[in-house]
Amino acid sequence: MLPGGMMPVTQLIAMIRSSSPKSGAGLLMAMPADRLPIVTAAMRPADLIRLIPAIRPEARRSLIQALGPEHLFEVMRGIPLDAAAGLVPLIPTERLGPVVAGLSDSALAALLGGLTPDQRQRIESVADPRREQRVLAFAYGDAVSRALLRGNVKVTQQDDSMIVIKSRWRIAVAARRGDDGRVAVRDAEDTAYKLRTDGALAVTDVPAAGDVLQYCKEARADGRALETVTWVDDRHDGHLIRTLVSLFQ
Repeated sequence: MLPGGMMPVTQLIAMIRSSSPKSGAGLLMAMPADRLPIVTAAMRPADLIRLIPAIRPEARRSLIQALGPEHLFEVMRGIPLDAAAGLVPLIPTERLGPVVAGLSDSALAALLGGLTPDQRQRIESVADPRREQRVLAFAYGDAVSRALLRGNVKVTQQDDSMIVIKSRWRIAVAARRGDDGRVAVRDAEDTAYKLRTDGALAVTDVPAAGDVLQYCKEARADGRALETVTWVDDRHDGHLIRTLVSLFQ
C-alpha cells in the first residue's frame, strides 16, 4: 500500500506539517491519484506553498490538477513569481482564467515578465481584454526596472515611475509602453521636479518623435539633464545603461 493510502486525512496532514518539505512532499505525492484531491482540499494553501519547491517537476502537474479553484488561486498568489511562472504551463486552460482574473495588475504584469512568449500568449488569451493595456504597461515598467538593476544601480519605485540611484546621483525614470516619448518625458520631468533629482530619463518601446528628441536636446543645452531612450528587451540593455550613465554628470 502506498504511504498514507488509507491513513485518516487529518493524521496524514499532521504528519506532512511536521515533516521537512522534502519528506512532506514525498508523503503527499505518494497518494493514490483519486485521493490526492481529497487530501489537498483539506490542506492550507500555506502547507502546499511550503511543499511545492520540494516536489519533483514531473509530479507538480498532478498536484496542480488536484487542487480546487480556490486553493489553486491562493497557491499561485502565495508562491514566489519565478515559481509561479514555472507552474503556469501546468494549469489546464479552462482553470487558468479564474487564476489570472484574481491576480492584481502588478502581480500579473510581474508574472508575465517571467514567461516565454508562448506562455504569455496563453495568459493573454484568457485575460479580460479590458485589462490588457494596463497590465502590459505594468509588465513593461517591470521589465525596464529589471534591466536597470542589471546595470548595477539601485532602483526604487515612485508611484508609476522610478528613481535610479548610483553613488550620489539620483535620476528619475519613466518607462512608458506604446509612447513616442511625449508622455514618458513629461512624467520623467515631473518626477524629477517633484523629488529634485539630478536628471530625468524617458524609456519607451518605440523611437521617440523628432520634436521630443529636439526638446531633450534643448533641455540639455539649458543645463537640464534629460534623455530619452528606446528599450524593448535585454538586447537593448547596453544602450539603456549608456544613456543612463550619460546623465551622471
